[in-house]
Amino acid sequence: MNKYQRVVVIVAAANIALMLLFPPFLDNPLRRGVLPNFEGFYPLLTAYGVKRIHNELLTLQIMFVVINALIAWLVLDRRTAKGELPEFRYTRAIALFLFGNLALIFAFPPFETYASLYKFDTPGFDSFYFVLGDKRQRHFYIPILYLEVNLVVINALVVWLLFNTLRRAEVFARDRILELAEALPATQLAEVSKTLAYKAVHPAAAPESPEPHLGAGRDRRKYQDPRFRGPERRKGGDRRLKPRTA
Repeated sequence: MNKYQRVVVIVAAANIALMLLFPPFLDNPLRRGVLPNFEGFYPLLTAYGVKRIHNELLTLQIMFVVINALIAWLVLDRRTAKGELPEFRYTRAIALFLFGNLALIFAFPPFETYASLYKFDTPGFDSFYFVLGDKRQRHFYIPILYLEVNLVVINALVVWLLFNTLRRAEVFARDRILELAEALPATQLAEVSKTLAYKAVHPAAAPESPEPHLGAGRDRRKYQDPRFRGPERRKGGDRRLKPRTA
């Protein structure tokens, strides 16, 4: 898990926790034969036991968050051949996620129930339908649509701020390392360069083959060892590169 995937997991977990702390509840109709309808979002500790939770709506909310987090996880699961994170334009990626979610929300908006014959009955939330389907004559249920759009926009802004913070930290650390390197004397800078070059050629985490290879063991040095400060004792060239005579 890289640091960008960790941000996605934290934001998704915060959204799910918020949905579980303020779940949707059903009302308690007083008339017989009337099915309970969506009433609103209330704190779990105060409304649980008094009202019933709207399980279908809560399941849709959690699935929406999990699917978005899974897609973002798969998109960010990329590494180069050296195991480093590639450079990517996270602003454009977040904007695409934002427009995709908004398009999905407006393609399947929440609709109101049918108008009741009773004058004192206000229309409530019915369900999510396709905007060009047979329910297009109804009105949108504005409260849920308003909450959906706000939550999507807020999540996109939060993720952008967190990604921007990570990128700024990377740039600051890189600039700090360059400043420290420029402040070193020439001899120390040369030693550090040799050490880094040696580690780049001989990574510590590189797996070694258990089978012996001719001229590729630990006893054969192909480059100058930075840990050896004495003069180089090898005078001739590499004998392995010379053509053999019959």
